Amino acid sequence: MKKKLSVALCVSFLLCAFPFSGCNHSSSSFQNNNDDVLRVASWDEYIDEGGEDSYAEGSRPLYEEFEDWYFQTTGKKIKVEYVTLQDNETMYNKIKMGDHYDLLCPSEYMMMKMAAEDRLQKLPDSFFDPSIETNYYVQNLSPYIKEVFENGKLSDGTPWSDYIAGYMWGSTGFVFDPEKIDREIMTSWNALSNEACKRKITAKDNVRDSYFMGLGMHYENELLAYKQRFESGEVSRENYKAFLADKMNDTSEETMNAVKKRLETMRGNLYGLETDEGKLDVASGRLASSYQWSGDAVYILDLAEENDIYLEYSIPSSASNLWFDGWVMMKGANVDAATAFINFLSIPENVIRNMYYIGYTSCIGGDDVFAYVEETYAADEDETDVEEYPLSYFFGEGYTLQVASEQTRRQLFAQYPDQNTIDRLVVMKYFDKKTNERANRMWNNIK
Repeated sequence: MKKKLSVALCVSFLLCAFPFSGCNHSSSSFQNNNDDVLRVASWDEYIDEGGEDSYAEGSRPLYEEFEDWYFQTTGKKIKVEYVTLQDNETMYNKIKMGDHYDLLCPSEYMMMKMAAEDRLQKLPDSFFDPSIETNYYVQNLSPYIKEVFENGKLSDGTPWSDYIAGYMWGSTGFVFDPEKIDREIMTSWNALSNEACKRKITAKDNVRDSYFMGLGMHYENELLAYKQRFESGEVSRENYKAFLADKMNDTSEETMNAVKKRLETMRGNLYGLETDEGKLDVASGRLASSYQWSGDAVYILDLAEENDIYLEYSIPSSASNLWFDGWVMMKGANVDAATAFINFLSIPENVIRNMYYIGYTSCIGGDDVFAYVEETYAADEDETDVEEYPLSYFFGEGYTLQVASEQTRRQLFAQYPDQNTIDRLVVMKYFDKKTNERANRMWNNIK
């Protein structure tokens, strides 16, 4: 599915580059008291690293190109110290031990946790002014993501958008081989315990994803019944979303005990629990299905194609997870450089480079990003089995693709679910300390 950038466009991307010194990847403790240093913590392979694997072949890593762009736009020198960490918990533990970063890229639940602990600094009002030429984030942010962030609330009632700038987003669902498992089975959370999937399916080896799956299994009938009421017009979209959020964030002891029983049944049906190895097992045809994040699903589908294996992506019809990773500033951050870094990554050509390199879906929309999606997924002229695929919810009114029908169940669907599917996605909130301890005990007893 990947396509290389034209030589002419590569040249245009690189014209603004300047000579520079290399970037330090050290993860040693550092307190930033310098206006000319920006310390960024993110995940491995979560930003375009340039070189031959980049959409802009021959380019340099974006965090290095930022140093030149920042000097060009502000007249100030900046040194980026780009640190890669293993996972959200590693990031949190380093912060608790005293590490300081200007800019972090955690997942949604960790952002909520850090905000509740008063570790984060609000984005400045100037960051949201679309009249400022270099405010690419607010100019290009998807209307869908904007709505999600403005409606989402932290524990004190503050909108997520006050603290969080979206980076990547997606859903969770099942990657599966439709020749080995019926599509209808894979629309249900209870596929995880279905006899047809016995020893053919894997799930994630972490408590949050597993508990969310268990909630989906436990509440599936209620969720489907309420969905029918929404689709018939009996309840509003706002009430439907509130119902989903309530059920899929239920951590009461009674519900957790019921979920435990569901997960115990599921555990006996699984081939196993995995972190990354499940991707290769499904892509190679060794297993028939795996529960995955949407970005990894795209990777698996792409890799399977190389093995001449046809896979699909399914999101449970009752409800599923809306996840996102975003940029937040720690207190005492270099605000000017941190917000400039976010805006630099929100320049359309840099958004495209990151989407291509990472394989996940950016929170940024706009004409150029849509053109990239169209280039990647639009049906060929000789395609006969095609259909219209509206993307107005994400890019704005009138944005529609004509795609091969199979893409409504494959990579395009994984990257940009249709509107009906979007309505049933819900963010899983962070667990407070007592709930987290209870959930970990439950999961450790199961796995």
